[in-house]
Order: sequence, then C-alpha cells, then structure tokens
Amino acid sequence: MQLTDRQRALLAVVVERYVETAEAVGSTSLAADSRLARRFGALSSATIRNDLKALESAGLLAHPHTSAGRVPTHAGYRFYINEIMRPRPVRPAERARIDAAIDMPALSLEDILQQTTVLLAQLTGYPAVASLPMAQRDAMRHVQINHIPPHRLILMLVTVSGRIEHRFFEIDGKVSEPILKAVVDFLNQNLSGRSLFQLRSTSWEQLAPEATRGLHGNEALTLARAAWDVVHKAVGELDDDRVVVQGMAALFDEPEFAEIENARAMLRIFDDSLQIGGMLRHVMETRGGEQQSIVIGGEWMETNHPAFQNLSFVGIHYGAENEVLGTVGVMGPTRMKYGESSAVVLALAERLRESLMSL
Repeated sequence: MQLTDRQRALLAVVVERYVETAEAVGSTSLAADSRLARRFGALSSATIRNDLKALESAGLLAHPHTSAGRVPTHAGYRFYINEIMRPRPVRPAERARIDAAIDMPALSLEDILQQTTVLLAQLTGYPAVASLPMAQRDAMRHVQINHIPPHRLILMLVTVSGRIEHRFFEIDGKVSEPILKAVVDFLNQNLSGRSLFQLRSTSWEQLAPEATRGLHGNEALTLARAAWDVVHKAVGELDDDRVVVQGMAALFDEPEFAEIENARAMLRIFDDSLQIGGMLRHVMETRGGEQQSIVIGGEWMETNHPAFQNLSFVGIHYGAENEVLGTVGVMGPTRMKYGESSAVVLALAERLRESLMSL
C-alpha cells in the first residue's frame, strides 16, 4: 500500500494519540501537532481532512461518528507496526529490573516463567502469559525415589526443561536402600534423555528384558514395575497447554473493558488455561520463523481463535540454544502500546534465554 510521507506521518500520529488517549483524533488537533509542523510546516485542517479521507478509503482509519475524528482499524495498526513503528530502546531502569528478576534463584523452568511474567506485566501494564514446553518438546532428565515411613514412597520426576512432578505410591513392606538405589539407577539409565512423547507410548513389556538383566530378585523387579507405572501415568497426565498468567487485573484499567460484559468476557478467556495455551501453541507452530509475533485483534478470526478478537498479543518464542520451548508475551486491547511492549518482550526473552542455558 503506497502512502505519501505526510499520510504515513498522519497515520502514525493518529495511532499513537489514540493509543494514549482512547479518543478519536480530529483534524483540528492534528493541525496543531508540533511533530507534523516540524516536518511539513503549517498544515490546514482541509489538507489534513483530505489525507484522513484517503487513509479511511484505504481501510487504515475509521470514522466512528459523523462529528468525531478518526481511529485506527486493525489494518491501520498492522500497517503502522510493519511499516512505521520502531521499538524504543530498553531503559536502563528496565534493564536493571530484568536482570535482577531473572537472576533470582529458581528451582525449575516454571519458577523462572513465574518471575518473568510478573515482571513483564509490571513493566508493560498488560497481562503477561507464557506457555510451558509441550510434552513432545520435553524429555526426561532423571527420577528420584525416597522413603516416607512406614510404607510409602515419593517419586520425583524432573524433565530437561525443568518441570518437576511429585507422585506418591505405596509398597508392601519396607524396601532396603540398596534395592531402592538399584531401581532408581535402572530407571535413570533407561529413561533419561528420552522424550516424554516417546515415554507415553512405551510399555513395561519393552523395558522388562532390560530390567531382568539389570535387577536381581523379585523385590527389585516388583519395585521397578511399580515405579515405572507411576512414571508412565505422570507423563501421560502432563498438560500440553500449561500456561502461566500474571497481571490480569491490569486489563480492567483499560476503557475497552470498563463495561461489565466486556470484563466478564475477558475473565472467561484468562480463566481458561486450555484456551490461552492453545493460542500460544498456535503462535509457536505457525510463526516459528519469526523473531517476534504480533497478532492484532480481528486477525484471530483468521487463526480459528475468534474469542481473542478484542485482544492483541505481542510475544516471542523462548528456549535455550536453538531449541524452542514455548512462547512468552503480553496481551492487551488492540489499542495497546506495541512499540514499548515489543522492546520489553524482546529484552526479557533474551535474558530468559541466557538464564535457561544455565538451568
């Protein structure tokens, strides 16, 4: 779409003012804009009105009321983001907060994502969301089994991405420490490094020959079978759309969601982790080659996620080295600060990648 320099500048001012005020922008106020005056000299209201009509005809602006100014359309936001917007540099104070938050001690990837999304919501003023790795992208790191007297055991399962799952199970009688150690060693030797997706389709019968060779006595084999059943069930129960959501209340400060029905609709969306997880998974699967993903309002209609049509998303994939583990970003009204949000999301994702390298 070809626009003159003046039309591009007018579109940018309309978008940025509407984002700031949530009020339609009129030709009189545009004529008094100092940025436009510095670039193009004094502009008459008539000249500006003609350019606004051209932008409206191109589908980039809308005229909500006969006496009102213009507001950006979804196409207008998209043109602004793709052709005009430049993410601002991250401020030193923001950088310091990002470094401090990511450097906090964390036991797992979920802990790190909790810290990340809390900070992201605070820095942007929008709800922050992050997806944990899907099972098919994760793998077993190790298992540990400990006694809980008199006859219970607790199995801890740790994945490569940092997920930690605990499961209790009971046994008949007490198991000696040497046998317990032998079973844990057997499980780790045969399961560590295997994808969770692969483990879901593995049966005990496939492990039994190795168990017979590596373990001695019925007591060890019985415990190994019981522990394997616990591992297999735990892996099967892992949710592929697990998400972390922080800062949801900030959304209700936006005028778009002041009405109770709109607020309720947003609550329903953010309360549905499967829906949020499905959205993030869709972004990860369909926009995997992009450095950053920005999805604007009505574009969700094209992605089979119409529930999000009043929300935009600014996000990016995260991972370690060349492996993508999930998606992290912010959601807000279509009238959101895309440039500022992009800058913070990019900076935080890079710091997150560095942290995951040492997890």
